[in-house]
Amino acid sequence: MLQRELTRDQAIQTGEQILEVLEGQILERGYTYFSNGVVFNTRVEDEILLKSDVQGTQVYHVSLNMQNVQESTCTCPYSRLCKHIAATFFQMYSVFENPRHFLARSQQPRTLKYSAALLVPPFKKGIQYLTGSHTDTWRDGQLDASASVAEWWRFFESWTRNLPSAMESFRASSELFSSYENLLGIAVSWPPRRASLFAVHATLFHLNLLQEFVLTKRHSHWSQELSQSAERLLSNLEGLLYYWDPSHLDEDDQKALNETKQLLSEWKNKEYLSVFEMLAYQLLWWNLLQAPAWVQEESEELDLRIADPATTPAQLETYRMLKALFLVMDGKDQDALEIWLANQQLPLAFYLPLLKSFARGQEWERFLEWTHRLERLIGTADQAHYRFVTAIWREAMKQLGREQECGTRLKAFLPGSFAEYAAFLFEHQHYREWLDLQLSYRIPFPEIQAWNIKAIEESNPPLLLPLFLSEVNRLIDERNRPAYKEAIKLLKKVRSLYSKLNQELRWESYLELLSAKHNRLRAFQEELRRGNLNV
Repeated sequence: MLQRELTRDQAIQTGEQILEVLEGQILERGYTYFSNGVVFNTRVEDEILLKSDVQGTQVYHVSLNMQNVQESTCTCPYSRLCKHIAATFFQMYSVFENPRHFLARSQQPRTLKYSAALLVPPFKKGIQYLTGSHTDTWRDGQLDASASVAEWWRFFESWTRNLPSAMESFRASSELFSSYENLLGIAVSWPPRRASLFAVHATLFHLNLLQEFVLTKRHSHWSQELSQSAERLLSNLEGLLYYWDPSHLDEDDQKALNETKQLLSEWKNKEYLSVFEMLAYQLLWWNLLQAPAWVQEESEELDLRIADPATTPAQLETYRMLKALFLVMDGKDQDALEIWLANQQLPLAFYLPLLKSFARGQEWERFLEWTHRLERLIGTADQAHYRFVTAIWREAMKQLGREQECGTRLKAFLPGSFAEYAAFLFEHQHYREWLDLQLSYRIPFPEIQAWNIKAIEESNPPLLLPLFLSEVNRLIDERNRPAYKEAIKLLKKVRSLYSKLNQELRWESYLELLSAKHNRLRAFQEELRRGNLNV
């Protein structure tokens, strides 16, 4: 059916767009959905829309815009291009090409294309998108929408009294999110703003519970699974605050916000604040508790605690970390960064909410100032975070008329930018710098493309000498005959290069030293003689 409605060129062109705008992990999940055969009713409408139904938690309806992939839609909770859209693409692509080859290509280093959608939180507006399937009507009436924040927290305590033991006995993250999603289901029918604030507190409560679980059950050890659970809660919190509507707040809203401010201020009294809790603190003050009087009060209280001689070193570090946010709010970015960057344990993810906020506000100069200070963290971040930040960075450079500088400035983001920076150097025929980069990062010779070598041979062959000689040494160190044979092939190329340079004496001197150094390697000496390279 699709073979009659579409062409191979359409599939390939759609694939090129997909590579620009979809994350690798989303494509992998989409491929799994496609492989499991859960994509059905695939059809073409209006020549450019590929429609399908995909069985996930429920049946989701996908519309893949092949002309502009970024305009594709899905009825699932995810607000960006999702795995169901990816699965639909693979269903179409498989008619014309091998989807496994496309997936392998997507896993190679590549540049993410900027769009404003990158800055939108990953779930759609409304807490119903956070509740999963936990929206049963029997929960109605368990807690009234008019209850105070203090009553909410007492209810949370009662709701989760058996949760820590369940987390210890079973998979901790699954138990935590089952509790969380069920709890959110209580507020689905509430007025939207009240429900959102309830969800904010439910998120804070479960983040706090997770922290206590780590401290009491895991001896302060955050496993990857528990860290990912905390990151997921923070992502939900960020989304809830992104969609928060501060207009026309009524008296109950103001009271709840005041209670929220008081509760959050008490977090400073904790003996230990995790990075995740610090991020939650920042998100709330930056996006929700913005009343100038409140901000001034909290900032001054932190100043008093920092100046108090009775403050312990651990408390002082916490207060300084929290105070840094208020420095940013006051426009003192460099002072804040001095505090945060002194803590070597803070990952790039710690700074992402602020970076996204600057980009949303089109504060491009400010964004670039921050990325300049965060170069080391950007360069060593995981590929998903690296690609995300550099996509915005390119847009910032473009907006400020500095797009032509991007290639050379990629050097500051090494090693994360290795693939992009190497491609830039080669494209602009900076072959010496390109080769130095390969040698500096010890890229295995077999992984260097033959066409790269050929292009340099045609342009400036002597530049290849350090690369060839390095590979010869590596092959000899393998201590086996197949490697020796490969070394001989390269040595013949080296001899040819020395000959072109009229440096035969230098070649003979090098070969004599090489032979003497490895004179006990009988097999290597035999291969030298067979290759007519013996001294």
